[in-house]
Order: sequence, then C-alpha cells, then structure tokens
Amino acid sequence: MPIVILIGAVLGALGGAGIFFEPREPYKWQILCAATLKGVLVAFLAGFSIPATTRWWLAIAIGALYGLAFALVIFLAKGGPKSGDAPYVIPSGVITGGLIGLFILLWAIKPT
Repeated sequence: MPIVILIGAVLGALGGAGIFFEPREPYKWQILCAATLKGVLVAFLAGFSIPATTRWWLAIAIGALYGLAFALVIFLAKGGPKSGDAPYVIPSGVITGGLIGLFILLWAIKPT
C-alpha cells in the first residue's frame, strides 16, 4: 500500500506541477495539493482493481479510465467547456492515470 500511495502522489504532483507555468493563477499550491490527492485516489482505485495476472495494457487502460473519471469531475467543477481547461485537464488526467496503472502493476503488485 505505501508504494501505491507513493506512485499516486508522485505522478499526481508531477501532473499538477505544470500550474506553476501559469503566471495568472493565484492558487498554485492548492492546485498542486489537489492534483497530488487526485493521483493518490486514482492509485487507490487502480491498486484495488488490478489483479496480479493483469496484462500491462489492461493496467494502463484501467488507470486511464480512473484518471479520466477524476479529470471529468475536475473539468465539470471548473465550469465544463466554458472554462477552456479541457485541453489540459482531461488529457493529462488520462495520461497520468494510465501511467499510475502501469507503475502499480510493475512495482506494487507482486504475483503470488
């Protein structure tokens, strides 16, 4: 479980670190914390959903699905298509989720 949390936290923080390149954003640290938490939650879901016998591409798909779900929640909470954040929030959520699923399969799930 600690490895799952670490994978989610690191990849979530890396995904959220891009906010520091936006000079007009006043809530940089809050967004970074939210992205880290989102990564941990996606990792928990993926970690409980991926059995040890899963193939790598299915682990990526499961993680990407959970990443998409959380990205859609954030996207819709920010106002949906009117916010203009779709090109950034949704693809980064899918990619981060897919990587979380893959790394959990590789590093956290040990076949018995």
